[in-house]
Amino acid sequence: MNIAEKKSFSLDHVLVTPKDYISAREQFSRLGFSLSPTSYHPWGTATCFIMFADNFIELISVTDEGKLGTGAVNGFCFGRQMDAFTRRGEEGISLIALHSKDARQHFSQLEAKKPENQGVVDFRRPVTLENGQPDEVVVSMALFIDRHSPDSSWFLCQQHRPELIWQDQWRHHDNEADALLAVTYLAKDPAELAAGWRTLYGERVHCNGRIAEADTGSGLLRAIDNATAQMEYAGVPLPAAAGSRPHGISIRLHTASLDPLLRRLATLGLAYHHTPDRVLVAPAGAGNVIIEFVQ
Repeated sequence: MNIAEKKSFSLDHVLVTPKDYISAREQFSRLGFSLSPTSYHPWGTATCFIMFADNFIELISVTDEGKLGTGAVNGFCFGRQMDAFTRRGEEGISLIALHSKDARQHFSQLEAKKPENQGVVDFRRPVTLENGQPDEVVVSMALFIDRHSPDSSWFLCQQHRPELIWQDQWRHHDNEADALLAVTYLAKDPAELAAGWRTLYGERVHCNGRIAEADTGSGLLRAIDNATAQMEYAGVPLPAAAGSRPHGISIRLHTASLDPLLRRLATLGLAYHHTPDRVLVAPAGAGNVIIEFVQ
């Protein structure tokens, strides 16, 4: 997909927040992912990307507590949000980012429907280009983080310099993963998440009580109850969680062939489960997230 053609509110990226950034980066590299170089936000977090054609996974963790609070808007700091996630014992999917071409316009459209919000935050992140020259990524985020359900919340992300993010060399992975298809949440009542998603996606949200799905235009958002999760992910443990609030448990990726991944897993000593058309990598080997590869 041409990034210019991405729909508003389509899935832009999934934030995976481990307690140990360096260890998580090594875990994903061992699984055969190509990762962008590490760069740093002004509020104390380190970040890198696992890119696909029209969405990506972001590994992000606090690495400099001395900078927490920098760039706060109305008392909210993104670094503190990431820090709070890990301090309460969580690790794994912390937030999702939805695509926006105009974060302020979309914020004004949604503010009445989502009165609990943290406003719009602008920031710049230094990067070094392949030729060694310095540059900077420029981003606007419209934040809609629900304090009662923070781990299933989202924000709108406007990339003002998308050419610095959507780089072709980061999209080719040795495990042959080529698309991010879905993010799955565990929820006691999937209908509650479905109700929130209808604010954005209307009739593209479906729920039968046990499973809720929203078609964002570039990947599904899914919510399932515990019984369904135990069946869908039989063969691997569910990610550890500090509480019973809705939280992300799985990222589903597409691959043209499972063979390169299976050859790699056979040498790593990581727990996984596979069928002829699916591999589940246990959360212990992927930042407390089940990575689901489907062929």
